[in-house]
Amino acid sequence: MARALRVVTVNRGIDPRGFALLAFGGAGPLHAADIADELEMDRILCPRQSGVLAALGLLVSDRRRDAQRSVLLSGADLSDDAVAREVRALGESARRALGEPDAGLECVYEMRYQGQSFELPIPAAPDPRADELRRRFEDAHAERYGFRDPEQDIELVTIRVTATSPGALLRLEGADTAAPPERGRRPVMIGGSEQQVDVLRGEPQPGTEIRGPAVVELPESTLLVPEAWSGAVNPAGTIVLERAR
Repeated sequence: MARALRVVTVNRGIDPRGFALLAFGGAGPLHAADIADELEMDRILCPRQSGVLAALGLLVSDRRRDAQRSVLLSGADLSDDAVAREVRALGESARRALGEPDAGLECVYEMRYQGQSFELPIPAAPDPRADELRRRFEDAHAERYGFRDPEQDIELVTIRVTATSPGALLRLEGADTAAPPERGRRPVMIGGSEQQVDVLRGEPQPGTEIRGPAVVELPESTLLVPEAWSGAVNPAGTIVLERAR
């Protein structure tokens, strides 16, 4: 799991230490602290709905249709009019596929310096100016790779336009209405040794403090809190853990 996270962070020039680790799935939160330790991350988020997070995401996700086209625009061909023309055609196609002619549009422009093998995705408005796209690309390139090259030509490789329609609107607050969790203690094997730990079974209410070593048995998931971690439940019911410094 740590290797998989490195693929989408370190291998792309992103330092995972600047992010929180979101633990989800029935067993994911059991491994969260070990993964955070290996990646030197200091914060873990475990949603109250952790065990059914994928299903919840499906329920609330926007309906969407994507349309994309390789355009390979650079130099004088990378103009405001050329970009607008391509976006307009792609937007019409995406809205038609969604069946909503007034659906909102989101655009991503995949760009690179000429001669590079990989592009960077640059989110921008449906009607960006070419010089704005260049500025956004150079900022993203400097953040990802540590440098920019103002003398090098930039190539717009692909435009992707997404038409979206809002999904269901849910109110996730309200964890304070749940019954207080049961509390107890029991032996648990952690790191090859047996330890007596606090156990919370149920849905911890907002403001509940949790100090490791502890186990939190949520309705659909189980969270292990090692000794070096502690935290509290926020108003949405998410358990926010931080490493002791």
